[in-house]
Amino acid sequence: MVIPFSRDPDFVNRGEILDQIDQQCSKPAARVALVGLGGVGKSHLAIEFAHRIAVRHPDTWVFWVYAGTQARVDEGFRAIADAAELPGRNDPKANITQLVCGWLCNERNGKWVMVLDSADDPDVFGAGSNPKRRPLAAYLPQSPNGFLLVTTRDKDLASRLVGGYKNTIKIGPMAQSDALLLLEKKLGSLSDTDMAVNLVRALDLVPLAISQAAAYIQRMSPRSSPKKYLDEFRKSERNRRKLLQYDGGDLRRDGGASNAILTTWQISFDYIRSKQPSAANLLSLMSFFDRQGILGWVLNPSRIAQDGDVSFEDDVAMLRDYCLITADETEDKFEMHGLVQLSTRRWLETFGQEETFRCDEPLQAQEYYRWDRTIE
Repeated sequence: MVIPFSRDPDFVNRGEILDQIDQQCSKPAARVALVGLGGVGKSHLAIEFAHRIAVRHPDTWVFWVYAGTQARVDEGFRAIADAAELPGRNDPKANITQLVCGWLCNERNGKWVMVLDSADDPDVFGAGSNPKRRPLAAYLPQSPNGFLLVTTRDKDLASRLVGGYKNTIKIGPMAQSDALLLLEKKLGSLSDTDMAVNLVRALDLVPLAISQAAAYIQRMSPRSSPKKYLDEFRKSERNRRKLLQYDGGDLRRDGGASNAILTTWQISFDYIRSKQPSAANLLSLMSFFDRQGILGWVLNPSRIAQDGDVSFEDDVAMLRDYCLITADETEDKFEMHGLVQLSTRRWLETFGQEETFRCDEPLQAQEYYRWDRTIE
């Protein structure tokens, strides 16, 4: 077993997600992707699943590869080669990735499960900057003795890695009861349930935000408590930004990843801005609307005259792929999580663009525009 993280004693089982993964795992050469915002618990679910497999099936190889960068993937495959003691792995000219792929494809070597964690960058799985290098995706085995579990923020990449959207599982915020249980596991018994409900809802039921809030409360205790945290959170957007930038650590997140929820999402914003600036502009614009019922025609007035603006739809698709917005299935409107809006505005502030989008001229329908609405 090559899992760099211990089992989480505070893990909260979220409905049937692990059962769904388990059912797919029993099929030959199956692949599944957990897709969702950063901080919604994809990696924690994968860690728990990996440990369950290791306990139930001790003869099954369990491997963990952090896939955030090409270098880290190479490092992960090197760890597999060392764990399996593959002949030739110490040859300086050896293609370790190919060596591991060949070994995994050999059914005589037994069953295996591989977790490909944080597979968020499509460039990592293509040829990247080296056109002579075989795409990494080609080294992911499809042998009947193996199962691949991917965690990613990008729904489109997930589909390509696991063979279609039908093999993806969307991971959203927690159910309220699960969020309360997580808060209780972190802080102990909660004396005021109504207040605790208000707190987890203010945090949009996002596991990382709840965990970091609990870490902040514990660090500041006795000068902080769930009630004091909620009171401060509600006072102003400035307070919310400050509280949500707190990084209290997390033993089960990669060492290079931020544990502050605002910073976690800004990684996605940066990527979108670099690949599709118009999508980043659309996200920025949407961050100043009331988060519910954002009307499509207000965002893109040209659609009234030109039915089906392709570029606008491409931008919407990218934001949906990264789970930053949701689209209504029957009406031309969108929604965003309140914390995603807050994080977007904080991101805009870092490079001096907040006021540009706050006062954007095309926004003439001011009844839909959010100037100073606060999170309830």
